[in-house]
Amino acid sequence: MNISSGIKSILLFVCCFSALSASASDAIQGTVRNQTSGKPAAGDEVILLRLQNGMEEEAKTRVDAAGAFSLPLSAADVPHIVRVVHEGVNYDQTTNGKGPLSIAVFDAVTHIRGLQGTLGIAQVESDGEVLKVTEMYSIANDSVPPVTQAGPRNFEISIAPKATLDSIVVKWGGGVWVNLAPVPVEGQQGRYAVDFPIRPGATLFKFVYHLPYSEPTRLQVKLPYPIRNFAVMHPPSMSFKPSSSAAFTSPGMAQGLRVEQAVGKPVVRDVAAFEISGIGLAASTQAATASSAMSSPAAVGSLKPETTAAVLPAIPGRQENPMWILLSGVAALLAALMYVIWKRRKRMI
Repeated sequence: MNISSGIKSILLFVCCFSALSASASDAIQGTVRNQTSGKPAAGDEVILLRLQNGMEEEAKTRVDAAGAFSLPLSAADVPHIVRVVHEGVNYDQTTNGKGPLSIAVFDAVTHIRGLQGTLGIAQVESDGEVLKVTEMYSIANDSVPPVTQAGPRNFEISIAPKATLDSIVVKWGGGVWVNLAPVPVEGQQGRYAVDFPIRPGATLFKFVYHLPYSEPTRLQVKLPYPIRNFAVMHPPSMSFKPSSSAAFTSPGMAQGLRVEQAVGKPVVRDVAAFEISGIGLAASTQAATASSAMSSPAAVGSLKPETTAAVLPAIPGRQENPMWILLSGVAALLAALMYVIWKRRKRMI
């Protein structure tokens, strides 16, 4: 009888221990630290979002005095995002439910003095009827101490008067691409404001617009921030004519596109105007067109407004965009050009 009771006690203990272990494993734990103050982000709200049918809230809690949090997890095999809200700004981190998380947040300010972009590109292409322009910027927040710039007009877009804005996506650091809904600026045709915080590090913006094409077409890019290195890129079958021969230099090709580099460093406000003529598509557009043609022959060569959606939709978990691989290629090309110029000057000394 005593043996039987002992066995029952052991089994009960094992079952309880197993239940506690299962309960502990079905939770997401982590810490949140305010990198501006260097202290735990006590009191910040933490939200667990399930990425299954869109983005659904699964649980929420608050960061404790030590900077720690714990969230119950109902489905470990489903991708999740842990969101910390600090001073009205979201800080998201994807998780597979394994291992403790360490999330950094920053105090928010309305303006960071001297904010600049490291790289900017305006890629132009046309099928002869529609001119498509894709602008891409890497905005660098190197503030010390690190802070986040947040406001309703944090990033502004300017497009040609007759152009139609198709899409804008943005990505911060190692996060995911997010679709944004820009707001027209009252009284300024072709200008839109984006309420997306610029956090410490690099924030990548990409927007696409189109306009009716008649050769030649004059364009003038208006920059959201001073850009240290800016270039216009176009298929080699298209002609590029700057308003001033001293405004651009042509260092070569990158990813099948010709690079027209702005001479100014940094370029502030308005890029020198230029004319574009001819027909040509970027390689990514050609590939997409070919894919569409397999199911619809009428789609060959189409660059009509209804097909000018962003190359990269905001898909959770997708980390890279071919356009930013292109940006890296341009950066490497420009660096190589500056090295060659430096070597030539050194030989002349």
